[in-house]
Amino acid sequence: MHRRSLIADLAEALGKSEDEIRQFLEALWQRLPLAIEVEPPFVRYLDAKIEGVRSTLEAEINGLRMAMEQGFKRSEERDEALRREIEQRFQQAAERDEALRREMDERLEALRREMQQGFQQMAERDEAIRRELRQEIEALRSEVQRLERWFRTFAISILLMLAGIIVQNFLK
Repeated sequence: MHRRSLIADLAEALGKSEDEIRQFLEALWQRLPLAIEVEPPFVRYLDAKIEGVRSTLEAEINGLRMAMEQGFKRSEERDEALRREIEQRFQQAAERDEALRREMDERLEALRREMQQGFQQMAERDEAIRRELRQEIEALRSEVQRLERWFRTFAISILLMLAGIIVQNFLK
């Protein structure tokens, strides 16, 4: 449409018919070697639009890349913080375990000492009871021996008296 109006304008300005102007331009076009190709305006428009889209996409990709890098950096920082927190918690757990182990060792040692002291006291009580029993047995032996001596003394006296009474009765 734009060519027609150009051809019509030239025909009017030169006082020629549109067919003559068209034939002239076609002949001129075939005879002149154009060294520079001129892109149609639509191609230049598309190229400009494509370049704009490409620039926009590159900017968005760069923005996404930076956002991803920042996200990775934040993730690494969070991971590092979590790693430090986990290490700290493991350290705290190890310290608690060590404290509990020491407390258990102390309690076991105290229990062992108490049991050893209890066994020692039981052994001492057993020994005291044995000594007391020995003393009581010795006291009983002494008493039995004293009673035996008394009984012998008394029994001999009684036997002699009985023998004397019996002899007296026989003699009478």
